[in-house]
Amino acid sequence: MADLQKHRFLIWIFSILFLSPVFAQKNKQPAKPVQQTKPQVQTIKIDHANKLLHDPKVANGAQRLIGNVEIEDDSTHMFCDSAYVFTDNSFNAYNHVHMQRKDSVNLYGDSLHYNGNTKRAEMFGKISFKQKAMTLTTHHLIYSVDSSYAHYWDGGTLIDSATTLVSELGTYNSKARMAYFKNKVLLTNPDYTVKCDTMNYDPSATTSYFFGPTYITNKDNFMYCEHGYYSSSKSISQFSQHAYMKGKKGETLRGDQIFYNRKKEFGQALDNVSLEDTTDNITIKGDYAYYNGYNKTMLVTCHALMMQKFDKDTLYLHSDTLFGYNISMSDTNTGKNKTPKLLLAYHHVKLYKKDMQGKCDSLTYNEKDSTMRMFYSPVLWSEVNQLTADTMKLYMKNQRMDKMDMRSNAFIISKDTAASKNDSLQYNQIKGKNMRAFFVNNKIYKVDVKGNSQTIYYVYSDNNTQIIGANRADCSNMLIFIRDNRVKSITFLDKPDATLFPKKDIKISDFLLKDFIWRDSERPHKLLDIFGDER
Repeated sequence: MADLQKHRFLIWIFSILFLSPVFAQKNKQPAKPVQQTKPQVQTIKIDHANKLLHDPKVANGAQRLIGNVEIEDDSTHMFCDSAYVFTDNSFNAYNHVHMQRKDSVNLYGDSLHYNGNTKRAEMFGKISFKQKAMTLTTHHLIYSVDSSYAHYWDGGTLIDSATTLVSELGTYNSKARMAYFKNKVLLTNPDYTVKCDTMNYDPSATTSYFFGPTYITNKDNFMYCEHGYYSSSKSISQFSQHAYMKGKKGETLRGDQIFYNRKKEFGQALDNVSLEDTTDNITIKGDYAYYNGYNKTMLVTCHALMMQKFDKDTLYLHSDTLFGYNISMSDTNTGKNKTPKLLLAYHHVKLYKKDMQGKCDSLTYNEKDSTMRMFYSPVLWSEVNQLTADTMKLYMKNQRMDKMDMRSNAFIISKDTAASKNDSLQYNQIKGKNMRAFFVNNKIYKVDVKGNSQTIYYVYSDNNTQIIGANRADCSNMLIFIRDNRVKSITFLDKPDATLFPKKDIKISDFLLKDFIWRDSERPHKLLDIFGDER
């Protein structure tokens, strides 16, 4: 017995000495965390139903709600005729589905699947998404409550006040109150229609933002751009990227950027501006244009240029500023109501046409009588002839020069064509107080000189090879006929003082009338010359 107790004592001592360190080490190791499944929070609450049934055959015991069903999830309330509420915090709603948010959003449809965990609603059937005065209708829609985005891709229609928008794809942000449309977008309004590929629309500001080829049509004109916006409430717009406006009667306004107020008929265009009038074959260009439809005026400046096409030629006119009256982008200036256009060009005016060039400080062109008036040191070149006066008035007929009135200090100079072959500085000259020049095929054929008439012209033999002398005549009034840019005959209407000086008595410096100035260095000999240092 004593031996047995001694044996047990030895085993106990052994256990303490050898086994306790092992247990001590094991107890010092950190315990592994126990993974626990986070219980799913059921945010969906049932507020009301006429009947509440449990169906173990559906989703492990879904609750079936029938009659006047009301369900809520945070700030979202849902109404329907019947619903299934599932254990995964979601539900399906059927018939007369109405989803209501505190941010004034109301969503109606035939059926709905709602997930309380993702706050995502998917609506089917005849869908109507309403927020204040805006209504969006479609057949299939997904609405994210947290992000406030509603998406459709089977075609939808947005109606806002007097505006209707249709597209294949669309997104509406109820928080920002912005709509985004894609593919075959059509906006209709009582005043205009818009067709484009992509559009953003702000219902609160009734403003449309265009992207891609965009076509805008109203009763007065047509507009095109590839980027821009239009506010129907303010009737203001901005167009860019190949932008232009086209009136129904032929005028087209282009520019890199066009700003337009439809109510006030006020517009501005910037960079590469052009106004084309196909009715009168006139184009006006510049880098800045100001258009006022109320008084039918337009101002163009910065490299301003007017071009008028004729049968076989074009007239180019350049000045610091071009100003036009009776310029209309609407159809009010047509037919019996048409008012002739009036064009004003002022400061540093130059014009170029193959058979006519000119220069002055200011110029006007009146469509009513096809007259062009030139002011402040005007000069006009017609082939070899240089015409100057204090003021000049050119009458056009059938797109050709018909006649010209030259008032005060009228002077016609032409370098003697025969002498010019020998580099001589002989000039045929006609001077008077006033003149009227007549043209045939844009060539002077007759000059009627009134008051203080003077003339110098060189006389040649019949074959025009030998110079005979120079004829100088003074008379109150005279009538001069010209052929091939040379004097053919002179009719003196009063008693003349005329002398034929033989060749040997001709001193060129003595055969220049008072105020003679040869201005050929100012003449635009080619089109680019009218721009001077601006090139």
